[in-house]
Formats: sequence, structure tokens, C-alpha cells
Amino acid sequence: MKKLLAIILAFSLSGFSQVPAAKAAEAVKYSNEVKVSVQLAASPSITTNGDYQLKNKDTGVITSIPAHTSVSFKKDTKGITASFGTFTQSSGSGFNLEEIAGSGTSVGKLSNGISYRGSFSLAPNGSSIQIVNYLDMEDYLKGVVPNEMPASWHKEALKAQAIAARSYAANMMMLTTTATSQVYRGYSGEDGRSNIAIQETDGLLVKYNGKPIQTFFFSTSGGKTANVGDVWNSDQKNFPYLVSVDDPYETSVYKSWSETFTPSQILASFGFTGSSVVLYDIQLTKTGANGEVSAVTVKTSAGDKTVKGNESVIRKLFPLSNSSVYNMLYSNWFDIQLSGGQQALSVQTSTGTETVTDLKGQSVQTASGQIALDGSPVSIQTSGGIVSNEGSSGVTSITVTGKGWGHRIGMSQYGAKGYAERGWTAEQILTHYFKGTTISK
Repeated sequence: MKKLLAIILAFSLSGFSQVPAAKAAEAVKYSNEVKVSVQLAASPSITTNGDYQLKNKDTGVITSIPAHTSVSFKKDTKGITASFGTFTQSSGSGFNLEEIAGSGTSVGKLSNGISYRGSFSLAPNGSSIQIVNYLDMEDYLKGVVPNEMPASWHKEALKAQAIAARSYAANMMMLTTTATSQVYRGYSGEDGRSNIAIQETDGLLVKYNGKPIQTFFFSTSGGKTANVGDVWNSDQKNFPYLVSVDDPYETSVYKSWSETFTPSQILASFGFTGSSVVLYDIQLTKTGANGEVSAVTVKTSAGDKTVKGNESVIRKLFPLSNSSVYNMLYSNWFDIQLSGGQQALSVQTSTGTETVTDLKGQSVQTASGQIALDGSPVSIQTSGGIVSNEGSSGVTSITVTGKGWGHRIGMSQYGAKGYAERGWTAEQILTHYFKGTTISK
């Protein structure tokens, strides 16, 4: 009897109890559940603010967790070991930290310093633990909208952002916390003003032919959004609602911009190494309806090279030392101006004089017959002596001028702000950027 009493006291003093799943408190069931990968770490922890229970995925055993308890998790050879106070338990598959129904707002603070509403799934991932926050869509949006668009902006712009973010998430199986999907900072990132915008648009989605679409958005278009087929490897006919539209009211600093690069920066982007390589010229291939660049060719003393690709590939060819813009050019809608560079030559033809900037491949008549030049740098005998375009003919600097920031597909956030300030509703804004769509639940 004394031994049994000691066990009962131990459980009472520790503040937790273990019960079979069938007799456990009811966990919250989210009617419109969203999953977000929020942390990957070897030894994370979650501090509860509210009523939670810990469910072992292997055994189904559930342990109640007192409020304001820090639960530690460790990846080890057993899978994951969870511990708090005197409690320790292992699971090969991991654990669920479940929000208990009827307990009000429950929040878990992770060891990364960010608090999240809802529940958590912890599973082994290599040598680390992946934590997935799962919660209701509307609560998820509270952690997204003010981190994708300033909560101080016009309410109709915030409502447009809320509907766009909801539609985007509805088309994703798993989300992240960064701009690779949508910026999500959980309960820590909420703002009352954007919460109101979310509430006033509860459940609304952007639809095409009655079906929710994936609503892409970005910072700044530069005056026109892009056709999806002009910036990504997408078949335009499959996305009739992702087409270029006018965007006249942006006030963003990225509406137009200019950046200067050295030849060595550009040569490194194209895989050329060594200080002896000379950059002679850069040529752009513009296939987009607005002049978006789809390929860049560099002409160098070590040969020519062309890189083709979507907007992300092209932007990375022009690296910026600024992580806030993802260390790459702002958009793929740009022109270039070169300083220095290979000197243009005038060539007499049967029809007149032509300016030739690239001599490689040109046919030239010599004393021994006609030959094709295998490079652009040449020396030519003239009546005044030998003229060469070799040596000091390399490019000395590259200035890139362009428009917009981001992929420029779908809704411009600065554009939405401009339209809202001119009296447009959220529905009008969204149906402008996503042609042929409707807004409904």
C-alpha cells in the first residue's frame, strides 16, 4: 500500500498523467487545417501557454502537459526522446503536441523564440527533428498577412492580401515560414489591424471556373505584371488568369532601379575563373511581352557562354550583396549598359557600310582565300597600319537598369496598396490582377 501511495503522489506532484488515447482529453480538430514546417533542429523545445497533451505516435499513449511547461525534444538513436520534469519518453516515429479543445487560445513557444497557435507534430528528419505547426486556416493567416504586407496599409489592400494568402495556402500540401511559400511568423507576428481584415474576408477564395487557384503575389511590378509563361517554365494556356496587366499606381522604391557590377562578378556567375579572362560583351535575349529577359550571353577571351532559364536563374546571374533581396537582381525585366568593351568596327559591304560588334563567324577575304573568324578579337592591316580590337577592349563595368521586384506574376502588393488608396475594393483589386476570376467561399 505504501508503494502504491508513493506512485500516486509522484504523479500528483509532477503535474502530469498518462492515459490511453481513448480516455484522453479531446484534441482540437481543425475544420480547415493548414500545415507549416516551422523548425528543423537536433534538440528543440516547446513551452506551452495553454492546455496541451503529448501523444506518442508509436504507442498512442497520451500525457497531459501543464501550462507554462517547457518540453524538450532530442533526436537520438531511438528516434525522438521527449522530456520535462521527471518525465522521459521515446518514440521512433515522434510525437504530437496537441491543443486541447475548449481551453481557449493555446500557444506554443519554440526554441527559435517564435510562438505559434495550434498544435505541433515532431518527426525525425535525418539527424534533426522537423516541427510542423498545424492549425486552422484563419489562425494561420493571422501570422502571414502582416508579415507579407504592412498592417498600416489600407484595409482593402490587407483584405486583398488575406484572400490571396488564403487561396495560395489552399493549394499547398505543406507550407514553410519563408517567402519560398508565404512569410509566416505565427502568433508572434500578429497585428490587430490585419486580424480584422482576415475576419472580414473569412473563407473567401480567388476562383477560376469555380475552382480555387494558386494566387501568386510579389512586391513590385514596375508598371506591368508579367505573363507566367514569360518568367517561369509554364505553359501560358494553362494559366489564363496569370497574364500581364497594367499596374500604374505603385509607390515602391523598386518601381525602377539601377545596379552596377564588375566584370569579375559577372564572369564568376557564368563559371569563368581566373583573372586573365576578359569580358568583351554581354547580350540579352528578351522574349517576354514586356521585354523580360530569358537568356544572357557573355563573350569573353575564354569563349562565349549562354545561360537560359526562368526569372530566378536569370536574376542570380547578377548577384547582389543584400540578403533582404535574396542576393540576386530584383527582377528579370531589365537592360544593360557596358563601359569599355570591344570596339565596334565598320565594314564595307556591297550595299554600304555596316557596324559589326561581333566578328566571330564572319567570313573574311584574305590573300590565301576566304576564312571564317574563330574569335571576335582581331588585328587588321589598314593603309595607316595594323588596327587591333584586342588588349584593352574588355568591359570595365556593367550597369543594369530595370523595373520591379519579384517574379511579377499575379498581384503586386504595392500595386494593391495604390488601388486601395484610390477607392478600389479587395474584390476589384484581385479580379484585376487575376483575369477572369471571381471571389467567393
